[in-house]
Amino acid sequence: MTTTLRITVTDATDDQYSAVVQALRDAGLPPRQWSVRTQNEASPSGPAMWVALVLFAVAVAMLLAWIWVGEWRWGVTAVFPLLAGVISLGMSLPQGR
Repeated sequence: MTTTLRITVTDATDDQYSAVVQALRDAGLPPRQWSVRTQNEASPSGPAMWVALVLFAVAVAMLLAWIWVGEWRWGVTAVFPLLAGVISLGMSLPQGR
């Protein structure tokens, strides 16, 4: 059984990434036993992000309808797409933090 070392470097410059790779090489570890990847700060991505944006737009439209028409039910109903948008936005963030 072979153990593999996986390193994730967050917000690293090219020089920092190269320094980590060089340190692993200097330690005498063969390249097949380690991997280094970079990861930027968590930001929404994927289909869940687009669903969240649409749900937020729907909530804003319903709030504007509430203001325009004066019917309070539009405002109360806007809570549901707003909550669904927050949940969808949370699902669009990368995992593993």
